[in-house]
Amino acid sequence: MSSPARRQDSFVFEVTQRCNHDCPHCYNAWKNPVDYPRGALPTAETLAMLDKLLDETGASLVSLSGGEPLLREDIYEIVDHLNARGVTVNLITNGSLLDEAAVARLTPGKVSVFELPLLSVDRAIHDEMSGSPGAFDRVTTAVADLKLADQRVVCVFVATKLNLATWRDTAELAIALGADGIMLNRFNPGGTGRENVARLQATPAALRGMLDDAQELSERYEFPISCSIAMPPCLFDHARWDRLGFGFCAAGTERAYYTLDPLGNVRPCNHSTLILGNIRERSFAELAESAAMRDFMAARPEFCRGCALEDTCLGGCKAAAEVCCGSPWAADPFLRAFAALARPPAAQARQGA
Repeated sequence: MSSPARRQDSFVFEVTQRCNHDCPHCYNAWKNPVDYPRGALPTAETLAMLDKLLDETGASLVSLSGGEPLLREDIYEIVDHLNARGVTVNLITNGSLLDEAAVARLTPGKVSVFELPLLSVDRAIHDEMSGSPGAFDRVTTAVADLKLADQRVVCVFVATKLNLATWRDTAELAIALGADGIMLNRFNPGGTGRENVARLQATPAALRGMLDDAQELSERYEFPISCSIAMPPCLFDHARWDRLGFGFCAAGTERAYYTLDPLGNVRPCNHSTLILGNIRERSFAELAESAAMRDFMAARPEFCRGCALEDTCLGGCKAAAEVCCGSPWAADPFLRAFAALARPPAAQARQGA
């Protein structure tokens, strides 16, 4: 096989737009008030599409997402095909369909990491945030079954006003269940979440308390906790939580998670609604080097101009700015909401923020 035309180590594949949950914080692109293409390709065309993208990028990791990926009837065939190509597979699932039979079909070694939501230690809160009665029992059983099968599991906690008070106990439940790590994300509006900002968005002060607990728990249990949704340094002095991992927008970089939808449309990331083009019609190099992608990468809000951390932070989440404010050049809606509190990390430290 020839060398990839444009190297990209990983990408996200949204295998289906169907879901059996109705999360108020969901950011799926097709849940935004835009005319987003709906549907999916048959199995043979899907596998051919994946092969084309893999051949053109040399990607070694594919994260399967949705919707709920286990609702797709040929999901096991997709996993087996990627395995046969020597590709590492991560599965992002709500866990509701991960019964013993599903776990058996996905093990051993077919999936590298299972990402499952654990939104509260409180059953009622988790079920409310999942929009599905019984979700808590199903996901905790799935985590237990996966750990009995010696699989790697990362629990995902989306911090909102609904569940933030239960964060510490929820983290300790994840650790007790044998999780291998926690992804600790602030609520990032988009999709259905756009309609629920007032109900869900926590304050920076409340989130700092969450991070304090996360720092202490990570040290006590020698347990990895990471925040993949951008926490703007002008609101959060990352040095205060040196045991936690913090991420920023990776669009267009070697760390990017370009996203492929079920019809072959490619976007800068799974939060963005910006379709760069279709991989079945154009090469990945064309899409990744397009004017639309260059503009997305260059985008910075005016608020951030001149900040010493501008080229690190990149203004927060461009995709959230795009879907909530109409442009990736707008301010991240979280930063916009709390801009009056923003100040350089050094000033935060001096004032004990």
